Amino acid sequence: MNFDHNRPLDLICMGRVAVDFYAEQIGARLAEAQTFRKSLGGCAGNIAVGTARLALHSAILSCIGQDEMGVFLKETLQKEAVNTDYLRTTNKHLTGLVILGIDPPEHFPLIFYRQNCADMQLKTRDCNADFFRQSKALLVTGTGFSTPEMRITSHHALDLAKSTQTAVILDIDYRP
Repeated sequence: MNFDHNRPLDLICMGRVAVDFYAEQIGARLAEAQTFRKSLGGCAGNIAVGTARLALHSAILSCIGQDEMGVFLKETLQKEAVNTDYLRTTNKHLTGLVILGIDPPEHFPLIFYRQNCADMQLKTRDCNADFFRQSKALLVTGTGFSTPEMRITSHHALDLAKSTQTAVILDIDYRP
């Protein structure tokens, strides 16, 4: 894949950003868990943080609720040196939450609280050609194709990436 190395951003991560609550009781059923640790989660959010930790210039293109969990996500992304210029907020939708258990090696129970959540509220107007021209690549996740409205936005982002000669990376973000 050829990248335009003159672009200041390495990667725009478009998609899920949520709060994960991990049970601190390893091996316990979620029904038995008593305490949880809060973390940034969501495929796009995790990739943005991971690539920033690897010294890449990463940005997030997503949406959070105007709630305390949205504040936590934005502050966490900023502390991790992720560009949040295109992290939109909505006062009509809550930030997505996930509750997870850890029962290694093969069982990680989880419950998604994502019905009509904030990160699925991106619109085509949130995709900016000038922003895309600043980036070598755009990462889109499979979750962005899971609702009719986000499917339209995701296809628009892909078209915009193509028109701005921004490389596209697809993470299917598959959850069986």
